[in-house]
Amino acid sequence: MSLKTEHKISQKCAKRNFTTIGLMLLIYVLMVMVIPYAFHMYIVETNSYILKDEILYYGIYFIALLFGTLIPFVLMRKFSKIKFKKLVKKIDASFVDLFVQTIVFFTICVALTFVTTSIANSFGFEGKLISSIGFNYDSSNLGNALYVFLLIIVSPILEEYAFRGVLQCSLARYGKIFALVASSVIFALAHSNFAEMVPAFAMGISLGKTSLRYKSIQPTIVIHILFNAFIYLLCVIPSNIASYMAYGLVAICILTLYLILSGRYERITIQKGKSNRVANMLFYTRFTIVLSMLMMIVYTILTTVTY
Repeated sequence: MSLKTEHKISQKCAKRNFTTIGLMLLIYVLMVMVIPYAFHMYIVETNSYILKDEILYYGIYFIALLFGTLIPFVLMRKFSKIKFKKLVKKIDASFVDLFVQTIVFFTICVALTFVTTSIANSFGFEGKLISSIGFNYDSSNLGNALYVFLLIIVSPILEEYAFRGVLQCSLARYGKIFALVASSVIFALAHSNFAEMVPAFAMGISLGKTSLRYKSIQPTIVIHILFNAFIYLLCVIPSNIASYMAYGLVAICILTLYLILSGRYERITIQKGKSNRVANMLFYTRFTIVLSMLMMIVYTILTTVTY
């Protein structure tokens, strides 16, 4: 078989694989974003008792988030022939190492969030500090135990399984850097908040590198949980001491600088491989991929206007 024919066959397989991955992403968008959004609008218009029952309301969203994530990504994992044990194998990293990575990562993301929130606000979009995929952040939610559980525990586990685990591994056969960037783009769009998309992309890159380094999503789950917990604590600081928050953030920045300069924070690098231009062209031109990304953007616009 000639190299030319072999190249054509590999591109044909890639197109089929990317189309199938896009189809799974469409199912994800429908189950986690579109249907919950329609449900929310319906109960608001009808003034349903569900809206007043926080346990029932967030219980329904928990079910939508759980099954809406697991069904398409388990199917994607099966299609890509990725063993679950491969995603969650044990690692040799200590909690201290992961905590150090979290501090540095937290500082970068908070700085980016501050910039993008300011820009979003200048264009009339409401900039929000945190959100959970599947429903939007609201300050009134911060006192709800089920919402906090979804934000700090459930979402990080599901997101790491879906994006750093299944999606990134499914795309990695076409190049690690391509998989890292493509999965981070999808992850950023899935956050449904213009102010969060840039920080979420940086988050995807950082966590993606970590999962590639350890060949497991266990460390990224720990980092993601710590990150969301830090952000939550930042949001629930009592108003009487909120003025001191700036000093705390400065202290964290100084700590981050110390960790980097002292060498305690080890920067993760990904070895460059072959050009990913062909994979990029094939991935970002598949109809199902483009449609799923457009639906995420439209959903973001709708929730920005209506929530």
